[in-house]
Amino acid sequence: MEQNILHYRIAERGKMHALDKNHKEALRHYKEALKLTQKQKDSELFFQHYSQCIMESLELSGAHDEVISFCENYRNFLQEKEQDILVRKHNAFVGERQAIQHILKEEQEEAKELLLRIQKDLGRGKQPMTDELLNWLVRGYRIKADQVRRLQQKHNYFIVRKESVNPKIAMDLPEGISPF
Repeated sequence: MEQNILHYRIAERGKMHALDKNHKEALRHYKEALKLTQKQKDSELFFQHYSQCIMESLELSGAHDEVISFCENYRNFLQEKEQDILVRKHNAFVGERQAIQHILKEEQEEAKELLLRIQKDLGRGKQPMTDELLNWLVRGYRIKADQVRRLQQKHNYFIVRKESVNPKIAMDLPEGISPF
């Protein structure tokens, strides 16, 4: 089977695991899919998508420090790119994810600082979730995890959703494969 199809099938199975809240298996599948794409011509596109899937599973499993570290490293990587509007939007998206981790860890000031930078770079109205979270933080509100989850649902924050997964093509990894 071609590598370019294989990684997609493995990632789809990872998404199914994520929807079942089995994030350990989801992460195992995503990381293997990511490894399989490294030598492909469109690897950067897959890297972005699978990275989002990985961050979602880490966030939903409570690994906020890992997501923060991932976001910091990824944003540093993006700084080396030409700062066109797509790179700036992607940086804002990753920064917003990082800020949410700080909120979930009750680190309000760190979150506010990140969200202010995002809003300054893109402007108001460009990242609705950033605008709402920042509004709450500037006004001194303590944001709870359930409020964050409702806001995430409202803004379709998570890319792994039942309607976007194709179980017909999903492929399980053998037990022995562990990209950790």
